[in-house]
Amino acid sequence: MKLRASISALAVILFLVTAGCASLGTAGHKYLMRGQVLDITGDMAYLCIGSADGAQVGQEFTAYKFVKAPNPNTKSVQPYYTREETGKVKIVEIVDEHYARAKVLSGEVKENYIVELK
Repeated sequence: MKLRASISALAVILFLVTAGCASLGTAGHKYLMRGQVLDITGDMAYLCIGSADGAQVGQEFTAYKFVKAPNPNTKSVQPYYTREETGKVKIVEIVDEHYARAKVLSGEVKENYIVELK
């Protein structure tokens, strides 16, 4: 029971640490949130990727979402996720070292999806 409580506490702490790109500072941005879609307005996406990550106007990124799937390890109770490609975006503006605006070129791109360079 004590082990379960410790694991639950650790999970809560991990969730709080990864809760938002802006509040994490540079280490959180670099390792935890880089590439996350923060906001979608119409066909424009606000991305947590910027000049510090090497982002440049004109770059195209593939968008992904994570889908819960059956764990191939039948003895494990841990959740298992797969990546599913959902769309494409193209950077139209570098906002600063941490953020960029991108136009949705195709498919579905929503908040909390991840983008990676093609």
